[in-house]
Amino acid sequence: MLKLKFSTPADWLGCVEENFNSFLQDHASNERKVAASSLKLAVQHPERVELVGAMIGIAKEELEHFERVYFLLRERGLSLAQDAPDPYIGTLRKKISNPDMEAYLLDRLIIFGIIEARGCERFGILAEGLRDPDLKAFYRELSRSEAQHHAAYLRLARLYFEDERVYERQAALLDLEAEVLGNLPLRPVLY
Repeated sequence: MLKLKFSTPADWLGCVEENFNSFLQDHASNERKVAASSLKLAVQHPERVELVGAMIGIAKEELEHFERVYFLLRERGLSLAQDAPDPYIGTLRKKISNPDMEAYLLDRLIIFGIIEARGCERFGILAEGLRDPDLKAFYRELSRSEAQHHAAYLRLARLYFEDERVYERQAALLDLEAEVLGNLPLRPVLY
């Protein structure tokens, strides 16, 4: 597991609990977007067989998570929310834009791994802190899944790029992620 350089503040759990319906809508949106991003990555690199297979698997799992969160929303009498610009993801994407396709692929694999690690951390917080036993179990399961996805992205980075290059870029992107998240206000969102 990556050692994230910014720990989610303890107040985040209370913020989510006070706005849990909004959190669920954001969570559903993120699951759908991650599934789409995984498939996009596969289509953009069809010659990389290992990547395509891994991305299809991740997309299927993320779509299943999306469905499960959607059912939680429906149980609460809620619907999906319209997508809103996400300052966390948006800032990370702007910072890794690179005309060199190889460097861009490396950055995307690492950033996707970091995002999955962040999801793992936050789902773990929910699994420990929520009162509802069914929600605790759900988020514990999702935390484990995010850990597997995180590992898959980083494994792919090491498959296609030299270890030294991966670790050097990983360190820089972990710093960037910590800076981005540390500068955002506390919000009842996944990222």
